[in-house]
Amino acid sequence: MNGSVSPPGTFVLRRGLERLRASAMLKQSLLVFAASMALNLCGFIAHAVASRQLGVSAYGGLYALINAALIAALPGAFVAPVVAQLAAEFRALHDDGHLRGLIRSVADDFTRLGLVYMVVAAFAAIPFAQFLHVPLWSAQFVGLLAGITLFAGALRALAQGTQDFAGYALSNLTEGVAKVCGIGALIAVGLKLGGGIIGFFLGPLCAAIYLGVRLRRRYAVVESRSVRYDWRRLLNAGAGAAAVSISVALMGSADVVLVKHFFDPQDAGLYAAASLGGKMLLYVAGFIPTVLLPQAADRHARGAQTHEVLIGSLAMFAIVASCGLFVFRYFGIDVLHALVGHAFDAAAPLLVSYGSAMVLLALTNALTYYGIATHRLAFTAPLLTCTVGTLAAIALIHPTLGTVVEILVVGNAVAALAVAVSLTLQRNTSARRSTV
Repeated sequence: MNGSVSPPGTFVLRRGLERLRASAMLKQSLLVFAASMALNLCGFIAHAVASRQLGVSAYGGLYALINAALIAALPGAFVAPVVAQLAAEFRALHDDGHLRGLIRSVADDFTRLGLVYMVVAAFAAIPFAQFLHVPLWSAQFVGLLAGITLFAGALRALAQGTQDFAGYALSNLTEGVAKVCGIGALIAVGLKLGGGIIGFFLGPLCAAIYLGVRLRRRYAVVESRSVRYDWRRLLNAGAGAAAVSISVALMGSADVVLVKHFFDPQDAGLYAAASLGGKMLLYVAGFIPTVLLPQAADRHARGAQTHEVLIGSLAMFAIVASCGLFVFRYFGIDVLHALVGHAFDAAAPLLVSYGSAMVLLALTNALTYYGIATHRLAFTAPLLTCTVGTLAAIALIHPTLGTVVEILVVGNAVAALAVAVSLTLQRNTSARRSTV
């Protein structure tokens, strides 16, 4: 017998472990999917309340402010995937001491970053209000919302990286319930636009508090060890994460801000309704990268194959996207009625196209997270190029709302293709080098 041949029992054991991992991934996917659906449902309920109470024009202003806050969070948002990857690797090595140190470092740094956002918002209030045609005081609330969104996102990245999907799921539920209750109560007492912004702020605030307490209790008995960051590696990983965050946020939010600037309030409100409906598909598919990144990073750290994780994730994505577009195609007007009421019916022709753009954006997001987890970052430059080109085209060519959506579809299709080609080429290059 050749000593390199594995005994039959080893093969059976290996296959059994693979089945267990696949089963665990499925359970985690279902848990995160359910929690994401709960958060999305609460978010859409909050928008339903706000749109009906504020009307088309005022709701367009609120929706633009929320998207402006998402864009404002870009300078620090790229940190979350890196934090998730570091946490996943520490977990794979059973290094709880460095995990505790990472948690403390993240909490301190993002608290400081939130304070910076408040200061910047105060100084930029006048040009911001003039560009979006919104009240001057709203700029400070946008800064506040951006800061707490970043903080909650960083804590979720820690839960994601440590595969604490129960905590991740409960934080989503906490945020959703707090958002609905806050908006409903504040708008009911007459705060209107201000009540809508504050209500959206309460959601991530409550989620951050919950995750902070949970993480602290989980690692309370562990001695904290300072994390020595490999800055060269983090900058390389951060470049990919930054490209993902910038592209997804701008492709999903900057169009709303540009429409609010270039179009009248009525048209901006209708576009906001189409965007809200279309983003349902982006949010529905959002659970896939959440599970894909730590699973792929864990396998990559152990030297195992990662393509099975990607294939399984893309299969789930295809099912979700197909079902969503089918609903939009045949029941789009009913979706709009459920979300924002009958006052926004003129947005119905935009819904299927906008939904297609968000499906393509979700695909890009999933592929880039896989690239980050496996350290394949060649997609960064083409992805950013596609993003800038798409938004520049919208800024230069916007005769109608339909034209804006068409440009968004084409831009997202090109971006998804560019990322897929980049990942494939980099994988082939790495394979050739390993055989030399």
